Amino acid sequence: MPFDFSETREALVQLQTDGTQFFLDTLGMSEADRASWEGSPNEYWSQLSTDQQSQSFVLQSRLLEVIRPIANSIKLSALTSDADRRDLVIWTRTARAALRLRRYDFSEADAIHDEGVVLGYHPETQSEDYPLHPTKAVNTFAEPLQRILEIIDYIEIAPELPTTQWLANPQADASFETNTAFVMMAFDPNEPSLEDTYQTIKRCFDTFNITAIRADKIEHEGVITDEIRKRIRTSEFLLADMTLERPNVYYEVGYAHAIDRRVILYRKEGTRLHFDLSVHNCPEYSNLTGLEEMLLKRLEHMTGRSREQREE
Repeated sequence: MPFDFSETREALVQLQTDGTQFFLDTLGMSEADRASWEGSPNEYWSQLSTDQQSQSFVLQSRLLEVIRPIANSIKLSALTSDADRRDLVIWTRTARAALRLRRYDFSEADAIHDEGVVLGYHPETQSEDYPLHPTKAVNTFAEPLQRILEIIDYIEIAPELPTTQWLANPQADASFETNTAFVMMAFDPNEPSLEDTYQTIKRCFDTFNITAIRADKIEHEGVITDEIRKRIRTSEFLLADMTLERPNVYYEVGYAHAIDRRVILYRKEGTRLHFDLSVHNCPEYSNLTGLEEMLLKRLEHMTGRSREQREE
């Protein structure tokens, strides 16, 4: 049955009240002169007492806890979209930064074009480099929480999926093809080891009754890149092996990130990660046995099922 958000609503309203009181209790500090201010994100945070900083940490923890069921179920609503999911991230980070008396800034990813040809890619950026005085932080905190309360109305209109399914797997979404996976990796008939890697990955997904496929295994008509983008949009799970540092794999991962899809990343030991992916978790494996064990554990966590249950 659909999740009951009544407790979540109450928790958000109480968080608004307690957060407002926190800011009112910190209004005594003077506001820095921006004309002469040379800059420290902790300009106001450092003026808080130890007790006030502890109170902020408690409020931050409460914020993340109350957002959890919203973040895990927003993809199931018939009336929310990728834009709503991105907004939820921005609202949450904005509110949390305000509790640290900092301003959260965000800019979207942007492709560099020249007459229709993609020349490069600017990744999204985010920062908390500027301090925020409590007189401004109180509204900066309250507004996103109000927006989150409003979006709950849309989230509740969702298909009736088991609660454990969407709590365990944030990838679950009514627009995805369930139990499907798209594998992004290098492939070369002259490199038989790559086929061994693919078969290992495929076997791991098979253990959980998830059908995995790689681009060169897709039967298609027309432009293959159109089919690849479709698979990235509609597959429930995405996995990329960055071994050999192939441009097409980086392109596919970049596209997935641009549409706010999470990608499981791995690489063979010694593989260099280029700048845009260097901040992402991309575990190394020294052999296929290691890759298989890591991926099986990851899928157990993402699906909420054990490999033993699926093998029975």
